[in-house]
Amino acid sequence: MAFDNKISKQKAFTLLEVLVALAILAMGLGTVMKVAGSQVSNLAYLKDKTIALWVANNKVNEIQLDKWPATGTSTGHEFMANQEWDWKLKVTKTADKDLRRIDIEVNYANDKGEPLARFIAFSGKKINKSAAP
Repeated sequence: MAFDNKISKQKAFTLLEVLVALAILAMGLGTVMKVAGSQVSNLAYLKDKTIALWVANNKVNEIQLDKWPATGTSTGHEFMANQEWDWKLKVTKTADKDLRRIDIEVNYANDKGEPLARFIAFSGKKINKSAAP
């Protein structure tokens, strides 16, 4: 049996090539993880903002279904979606005597920072049908 004294060339990656490929892969995966974490954070914020808008919308609907709103400012507390919310309501007159502006701000309970949601609505004076001509 004869051995070939020539060293055959193997076709494989060198250690340096493997290390460079792993470094590129690690940077790519790191970026993917950072973007995924950012998306999860944004999703939680958008969920809370949506619920805060629901709280504001519910409060405005309560006012519009009730009697003619008096001007002034009031605050309150709501519980929705397993979370506590604080709201601040301001009713002001408009140029039309039969129309009131309703501004409401909603934030996490006991949070004094920037409101999570601001909502503006208008309420018209209810007409008493029996008094109409």
